[in-house]
Amino acid sequence: MSGKRPAKGKVHIAPPGDFIALGKQSKSPADNDLPRLQSSSKKPEKKREGAPGISGAPPVKKPKILSQGQTFTPLGRTDTDRKSSPAPSTVNQYEELAVEVEGVELLEEILDAEDMSNDERLEGLLCGAVKQLKQFRSKPEPAMYLTLMHLAKEKSSLFNSEIVIEAICSTLKRDVSLNFKSKGNPLVSVCMCSILLAAFIEEENWPDEFVKVFIDDSLGDRVWVDRSDCKGFVDNVITAFNTNLPPKSLLQSEPSQGGSASPVVVEDEDGNIKTESADNLFGDLDINVFPRYPFQQDSIETFVIDLIKEQINRRQGTDSTARNLIRLMTSTCGYGEVRLLSAQKLEMWLQNPKNDPNDTEVLSLLIKMRMKTKPLLNHFLACLKEVLSQHPENLRMIMTHTIYNELSNSRNPNNMALITVLFQNSQDQAARILAEIFQDLLANKDDYLRAVRALLREIARNLRHDVHFSAFCLGLMQERNEPKFSDMEPAFKERYASSVADIVALTVFLGITPTIRETAVPSVKSEKKDLDALHTFRDQISVIQRDAVWWLHTVLPKFMEIKPAEYVHCLHKVLFMENVEQYHNKDNWPPDVDRTLFMRLAAEVPVLEDTLMRVLVIGLSPDLPLGPADAVDLADQLIKRAAYLSLDGQYFFNQNYIQGKFIYCNFILLFSTIFPTFLELDSKWKLLENVFISYIIFR
Repeated sequence: MSGKRPAKGKVHIAPPGDFIALGKQSKSPADNDLPRLQSSSKKPEKKREGAPGISGAPPVKKPKILSQGQTFTPLGRTDTDRKSSPAPSTVNQYEELAVEVEGVELLEEILDAEDMSNDERLEGLLCGAVKQLKQFRSKPEPAMYLTLMHLAKEKSSLFNSEIVIEAICSTLKRDVSLNFKSKGNPLVSVCMCSILLAAFIEEENWPDEFVKVFIDDSLGDRVWVDRSDCKGFVDNVITAFNTNLPPKSLLQSEPSQGGSASPVVVEDEDGNIKTESADNLFGDLDINVFPRYPFQQDSIETFVIDLIKEQINRRQGTDSTARNLIRLMTSTCGYGEVRLLSAQKLEMWLQNPKNDPNDTEVLSLLIKMRMKTKPLLNHFLACLKEVLSQHPENLRMIMTHTIYNELSNSRNPNNMALITVLFQNSQDQAARILAEIFQDLLANKDDYLRAVRALLREIARNLRHDVHFSAFCLGLMQERNEPKFSDMEPAFKERYASSVADIVALTVFLGITPTIRETAVPSVKSEKKDLDALHTFRDQISVIQRDAVWWLHTVLPKFMEIKPAEYVHCLHKVLFMENVEQYHNKDNWPPDVDRTLFMRLAAEVPVLEDTLMRVLVIGLSPDLPLGPADAVDLADQLIKRAAYLSLDGQYFFNQNYIQGKFIYCNFILLFSTIFPTFLELDSKWKLLENVFISYIIFR
């Protein structure tokens, strides 16, 4: 044949059996063509201080050279992913500048170049070292990376060069040419993060390249962004996004890739593989975390948002890709547009059964989301608590959306769980905000009274009556000056005032817990009961009645033109002097079996001094439709009703009320009485009777 294959090198085959031939064996010509990392002739070693334990490291073998155009593809990567991030075909600038030397000679060469002020050779040596570590990522030479880490601690300024930063950042980016074994050892990435942190720990303005490599690894294999030994570097990079991350307990996640949580792999001199923590490789650094990108906020925000939009619009190929995107959005949720993007996608991500709940970070305030599983709901509530603790002003928005969703046709079954979390976070503030929302509902043209009553009962039941009812009632009776209230039609104003009085009376009933009901039921005299809960309830109701009389005296006259019948009805209703039918005619609650007991508990409460004084002042006011005689009768009923209670030291009055009685009647002295001309004789004697009852019973 005219064309023959080139002759192969002679192959030595061992003879059969157990006989082994001894003697010299000729080397294959191909072996001579392989480049050697270690030169046969070495320079005489120079002893320098500051480089202990580096010169004795053994040489490292190079792997087989790939043929032209051949690259290793990571396991499981599709052609689409490979095309989207292909291996660089052009040589980087730092690779052209790189000067490769032995690991045991690196420190000596760098110190010599520094002594000669040869900055170009310094950069070349550092780039060459980084290039070799990147090339042999699966089994880096200890002398090489230990030398770089030593220089980073002692001479950190050597790494501030742009070309050196480019070289180091190239090791932190995704590289699809790496095989699976190389990805399993994050030692090189951890070392490079430590070097960058040491070099820029005192710098206030960091390069944008750090943000880009962080995003690249966050969306990729997450080789180093999730590692605890890179936390100092990562925390400073994240300051670019103005994100206040939740504590670690809410962000614990299982390792998504082999290199994301694996220990650092090191091979000792005997060839044995051992692992060690990367925390001990670079020593303890006093890491300060503060904003490192004060002048690049706009450009970084634009870059991040455009990239996230592109990733969201792209059809995700694997679950890990979507999971990593969620993690990146968690880190960048300091941007409002990122939170908006997550609001549109978060429900779909969470309801995906392939997603692990521990891998999702719920930082947006999506109230309409319906959690279908108990663990997912608990995780959502835990995230909600963290959001409320960091941003308490969000409580109003969450409460508003939850209440309106509860009253809508598409009610979320998790609404009561959300409301419970809101009240646990801040009971007083949540009660006041709930009262303001109810004010807005009662001011609508549509009558929401029945819906509000049912919702308030449901909230009290789910909270097990652990609500600050007095704060809620006071918030419900606050003055509102918005046009929605001031421009309301007179008929709607009357309905609003009557509805507020009705909700106040309902709130008093909701404060009656099973413990209070049991305590209030008559029993054998020898049985001892704990009356503390009953006393607390009575004190709370007396405060609510005081605030209700204040509302009728101060707020309501400014809000509307008062009709006598409506005004007296509201006053009697909040003081529980109306018929029983007036308290259950809206929705038949309280039920029939409880009405008598509820009315007795709501009426038999102590009366505060301020309540009696305001009732009498209302009777004196010519602008309010309550005559002096009616005011005296009302005060007489309140005092006698309080006097019927068991006297156990709970109730108290001071002399101001009795003095007010004398002022009201124009008494000059106790025994020289000048009866006011505008009172009938019966009312005068009632006043005097009330004075002595108050003095004898409550002194």
